[in-house]
Amino acid sequence: FEHDADELVTAIREVVRRRNDQSPLLLLIEAADDAADELEEAAFLMRLLAKTEPTREPLEAVAALTDTLLAAAQEWVKTLTHAVHVDRPRWELGRSQSGSLDDVDDFLTTIDRLGGLEHQADDAERGLISAAVQHARDFRQLHLYAEIGRSLEAGADALKRASLLARDHILGSVLGG
Repeated sequence: FEHDADELVTAIREVVRRRNDQSPLLLLIEAADDAADELEEAAFLMRLLAKTEPTREPLEAVAALTDTLLAAAQEWVKTLTHAVHVDRPRWELGRSQSGSLDDVDDFLTTIDRLGGLEHQADDAERGLISAAVQHARDFRQLHLYAEIGRSLEAGADALKRASLLARDHILGSVLGG
């Protein structure tokens, strides 16, 4: 998946080279690609951790953090799904069409949820570190748990950053411009 994400970034770069007005999309896709990079790193570290006879408590904390990241990834997909339906409101008799306003509301709601999930990921990472300090078998495990937590939390940060870039683009260029 990470390789596919890199190919999308390359394709968007080519589009931006020809159409500079699409440069906000490059920043957005690069931020989303950062999330894929962090997930790839976490998967690699998990394979290493599996070779060390991991203990239950830190693994449960990893599971909590991955659940949060999964929810963030699902919200990111929803954000993109809603974004494609947002269009400049058409005004008829002084009132906007409700579908357009609903699309904007749904789009902004997913971005808000992503912000909340990013904060949950911060807390879950701290919970993982705490469990690892108490229950890791040795410093190798402690290091792996800490790096897995860092990668997963950085993935959540990247999705939040991408959502804020999407918000700025939609509010500025699509609705405001």
